Amino acid sequence: MKKRMIAFLCTALVAVFTCAYGEYSPGCLMQPPREVLDHIARDYPGYTLEDYCEVYDTPDGDYGFAMLKAGDERMLLGYEEKGGKMTYWLKNHGAVMQGEEEAWFDSRAKGTTVYGENHEIQQADGLSFSITQLDSAGETYNKYIAYHWENGGFKLTGYKDWDGFYGEVAVDDGELHFKNWLEGWDFGKVYGTVQRDLRYVSFTNLPKSIEEARESVTKAPDIPQGGLLQPAKVKFTGGQKYPVYTGPGEQYERSGNGKGSVSTNDWIQVFGRVDDYIMIQYDISAERYRIGWIDAAALPKDAKVPWISFGGGEQMLQRDCTLTDDPLNSGTALYHLSAGTQVINLCNLGYDWVYIQVNENGKPCCGFVPAIAFE
Repeated sequence: MKKRMIAFLCTALVAVFTCAYGEYSPGCLMQPPREVLDHIARDYPGYTLEDYCEVYDTPDGDYGFAMLKAGDERMLLGYEEKGGKMTYWLKNHGAVMQGEEEAWFDSRAKGTTVYGENHEIQQADGLSFSITQLDSAGETYNKYIAYHWENGGFKLTGYKDWDGFYGEVAVDDGELHFKNWLEGWDFGKVYGTVQRDLRYVSFTNLPKSIEEARESVTKAPDIPQGGLLQPAKVKFTGGQKYPVYTGPGEQYERSGNGKGSVSTNDWIQVFGRVDDYIMIQYDISAERYRIGWIDAAALPKDAKVPWISFGGGEQMLQRDCTLTDDPLNSGTALYHLSAGTQVINLCNLGYDWVYIQVNENGKPCCGFVPAIAFE
């Protein structure tokens, strides 16, 4: 595609004006192509085009982004070049900041970097764009979010929200770095996972301070060595949600008092597969994890997950104990089991926990008990 020239960039960094359909306003970073304007006019007649930008020469081609606004609601639309035209492929309200305050795109040509983001060397490739929003007085650059092309898609690399934290956050896989880039104040790092895929990012849900991150962001735990259960590496498609059961099938008790579910926007460890279900671990909160089962249809098509073959021998508990689905964090009790209870011993998790099946409330239920309960 013939590259469209960046027009009136300096003006766009100072003030943003509405881009009316069919016109090219100096408020827009780039002139939207006719097919983008036609799509917006047809499918989003209640919105105005606030700004437009393009990112060129990714490994998958050229992309365009339109920011639409209606009152205090804002959304991001994405387009990819196909056959010489920009074709619609993305809509995400969460990828941009909400509010009536003015906002605009900023993108950089190859060889330049964007202040405030991490991965500055990678930004020199020109495959990044960001969005800045003013405060309510129209005087301060109050909110900011940045994306860069990584590993086959646009990923969140940094953000700020000065309503809650005077600084910025650099984001990488498994790490958030809180820092005041202007003054050089380093607030520290939090190790954990947030959704980075542009298609599913939610600015509202991102932790805005290091204290909030320490309370809400978690990292997949290390699995004890010894025993059958070891996690496989699987990257799920974001934006999905699946019911979680205590065992491999709907005949088992559903986790979370019948309401358990997992979102693919956070980390998920996969231990293996039995029939049409996969065994997973995920976080409910910073203090609470869960091991359970979801439909194997949730797996990406190219995912390689080992099949699990449990022992399945009956055994009697020698001590009173609690059954939990969170052996590696909170140990939250699902049920209290008495000495003499007959259970099915499925396998060990490390040396301290045993995965069992027991009948409760008329349904089979799987979970973990301390290994000492059999001694």
